[in-house]
Amino acid sequence: MNSFFKGILVGVGVGLLVAPMRGEEMRRLLSQRLEEIRGYLPESDQLNQYTQQISGRVSQTASNLKDYTQQAATTAKSAASNLSDIAQNATSTVKNSASNLGSIAKSATSDVKQTAKETAKDTTDMAKQAAKSAATSSSTTDSALSKQAAQTTQTSATNTPSKTAAPFPAAYPEYVSPEVKKNPESQ
Repeated sequence: MNSFFKGILVGVGVGLLVAPMRGEEMRRLLSQRLEEIRGYLPESDQLNQYTQQISGRVSQTASNLKDYTQQAATTAKSAASNLSDIAQNATSTVKNSASNLGSIAKSATSDVKQTAKETAKDTTDMAKQAAKSAATSSSTTDSALSKQAAQTTQTSATNTPSKTAAPFPAAYPEYVSPEVKKNPESQ
């Protein structure tokens, strides 16, 4: 601030030297103006006091800014730490979920395999039973059919005239051979 006033004084001095006045008038005018300016300026004790107050406020503001900066840095570190913890928790949760899903899939696969084995065994057992019962009923049906065929053969042998052989099987007595003529009496 002191250099500011010196600059003003030098500027005024140079201006006065260059001005188109005589030397005596110029010096008198210059001394009057300096007296006016000194009247406006506080004394050096007051200047020192103002300087100390301003420097105290500047240092207090700098201290406050430093505190705010430290608080902001602490808050940023805390937020970063919290975000890191949240990310780690999310990662572990995803890993646990994936592990649980893998276990569930393995369990489901083994359940499906077991069910498939049981179903295959049941199907095989049912097929075996069906085959046994088909074999049993087939042998029963075969023996019944062979008995029926034997009876039919005996019946047709006794009913058919021995002279001519009928082109139709004897098992179908309702069909009449065209070679065998019907009795006119039966009509």
